[in-house]
Amino acid sequence: MKKKSIISLLIGATMFGLGATSCQDMLSPSSERHQYEVAQDTLYSYWGILKSMQNIGERYVILGECRGELVDETSYITDSIKAILDFDMATAIDGSCRYLKASDYYHVINSCNAYIANCDTLRRTGTLQPYMLKEYAQVEAIRAWTYLQLVQVYGKVPFYTEPLTTTDKINSFMSDPNKKMVTVDNLADELAPYLTAMIPVENQYGFPQYEKYGFTKEVCHSTKCMIPLNIILGDLYLAKGDAASCQKAAEYYYNYLGNTQNTGKITPGGPLPDDYDFYGLKPEGADKTEYEMLGGYWPWDETGAVNKNRESITAIPSSTNKLWGTVLRGVNGVFGYDAEISVRTDENDTVTTASVTLTPQYDKKQLAASQAYFDLCNAQKFEIYIGAPNADLSDCVLTVDPNVGDARQYWVRDVRQTYPNGLTNTEKFITKQNPGGAFTTVYPMIYRKSMIWLRYAEALNRAGYPSYAFAILKNGLCNNEQWYPTTEAGDFAVRDSAYHYSYTETDANGDEITKVFPEETDETVYGTQDAIIAALIANGIVSDADAVVAENLTWEPVEYENWADESSRAVLNYLDRREVDRNPSFLNFKFLSFNAQSNSQIVLSRSSLNSRSLNFRGYSLPSGDDAITTGVHSRGCGSLKCDERQSVYNYVDCVTQKALENYGVTLTKEDIYNGVDDATVQNCVEDLIIDECALELAFEGTRFFDLMRVAHRRNDPSYLANHLAKRNPALGVRLLDKDAWYFPLPQN
Repeated sequence: MKKKSIISLLIGATMFGLGATSCQDMLSPSSERHQYEVAQDTLYSYWGILKSMQNIGERYVILGECRGELVDETSYITDSIKAILDFDMATAIDGSCRYLKASDYYHVINSCNAYIANCDTLRRTGTLQPYMLKEYAQVEAIRAWTYLQLVQVYGKVPFYTEPLTTTDKINSFMSDPNKKMVTVDNLADELAPYLTAMIPVENQYGFPQYEKYGFTKEVCHSTKCMIPLNIILGDLYLAKGDAASCQKAAEYYYNYLGNTQNTGKITPGGPLPDDYDFYGLKPEGADKTEYEMLGGYWPWDETGAVNKNRESITAIPSSTNKLWGTVLRGVNGVFGYDAEISVRTDENDTVTTASVTLTPQYDKKQLAASQAYFDLCNAQKFEIYIGAPNADLSDCVLTVDPNVGDARQYWVRDVRQTYPNGLTNTEKFITKQNPGGAFTTVYPMIYRKSMIWLRYAEALNRAGYPSYAFAILKNGLCNNEQWYPTTEAGDFAVRDSAYHYSYTETDANGDEITKVFPEETDETVYGTQDAIIAALIANGIVSDADAVVAENLTWEPVEYENWADESSRAVLNYLDRREVDRNPSFLNFKFLSFNAQSNSQIVLSRSSLNSRSLNFRGYSLPSGDDAITTGVHSRGCGSLKCDERQSVYNYVDCVTQKALENYGVTLTKEDIYNGVDDATVQNCVEDLIIDECALELAFEGTRFFDLMRVAHRRNDPSYLANHLAKRNPALGVRLLDKDAWYFPLPQN
């Protein structure tokens, strides 16, 4: 791209007139605006920033999914999308397609810089409320999110926070050899001061609210376009990736998720809704059984009101008509859906209604779900209770139902529709962003509840809490004394230290005697080699770690017991005692959880597998402000009782299986809990989380960035390369070079 074009865009992005929108624009509120007249210029500039987000919204999905292993090309793929899919950087140059324009990101950033520099946050209303302070906080969040997208797509990018409003300023900045550059390694440090300063503002005043975006039809509430500051801070530190940064990320995610008070100011976090996914058996021919969704709800369906906050968090909305604003049709088009706009006018030629109809067109489908995606889904184990007719749950057997896998695969690909144009359900389309072939005006959804819980789990794991991270996948976290084991005497089984240290001392008679630390009866020290060395130093046995005689530090096999009382142990009985003992503040949730049994699926008698009958057994819900929580994995692999100890999806089995399959390491239950190889345990839990990200968030735009984040954290490009090799073996070689991950940034 020529320097002149970038200069023009940067200058244009700073002009407040850019924010001016038509009175029927998608990013214009349907309510009257006269109350904003005093701050009109700044308010219109803020709306202009929201509108400019639409230019980068769809590429969030395209660039995130095309470069992952969950999609594959069809014979109808265009050259521009194929270049992205194949990491063909010689072809996928800046400006080669509408999804590859770095200037669009800087358009948003420079607009944010100009807003921050010019916004009068001291102006007050008649009630002494600040006019634009809420918007100011959101502009900081939008700028941070946009910078994060830039570094994930281009690797290393120029960083500036002052508006570049003239040609001289732009030329001076671009030609400066010492201009500041940012990557995922330093972006959090650069932006955190701006964001943390705004958290008290968000806590006190909440989000800007302009009713609903759209025309006469409810489309998307304004609060669903906001980025919570705690979430973007969590993302920045998670991308940085070291253990200390991951702990900060966990704290910020917790600050969001732990908030459950719906004050009308901030959308609360809280637990996962337990009825998000609901799958059962449904007939598909005389001799075949196919799993399909029988109930549940879509996160896209709840964005039209401020008080609906069970799953959706942040969306970049579309319009239903170009007369009202930008119609986002790119993602639908790449996935094979032709969008037809219908407009109705009255006798005065005034537009009254508009809608978009999606029709699948096989010869326009560029991307399809890959075999790697189906292999991952089919490797999962769907569990269901089977018993005699009218049996109680206690009389039913928890069984892995064969040939089902993860049931979410039947949700994100079309398996049930026959269309008027002759396409049948044998031609699979990715339907997740447009369920049932219906156009949705509230995608891309860049944040939703399960995504934040999964990222919180990822951060917890790397902060040193792998068993808690696994709990998010299996059961969920909450504030319930029956959920967790306590640290009181008798709650844990007594176990000896895994390591012992032999040393000599001189007794009162001057004789040397051999002693062992810790002693056989000492219960105060257990676990890793490092823990024993620290205890040796604390007890004055050695002066420092260098004084430890290596051959005297020996591993002692122990008879392992986890919890002492098998009959009354907590739901999260598998938590590691070392993690429970730390009890950090970012694991203390306020919302309660149902402490008996959550909804379970029961197939009454095995013969019913042939008749495809299904019965859902429910249990009374808690009253008041209590909330049911659930694990992310159960959304696609069966709704189990809260305390389900017979499930195949359990901490020890899942970790040991991953250790053997992915790392060639044989771990036992004793090894996991006694700290023999904590690094491998964390890697295994991380692998489980990233698998879950693929199952839960497939085709929503996160996949490549999830893989990139882990590979960067481990300093192991093969992690990302090996995943992409499942789609294309040649990519497994090319992507061992980290430079091949990123698109080239224009020099001018």
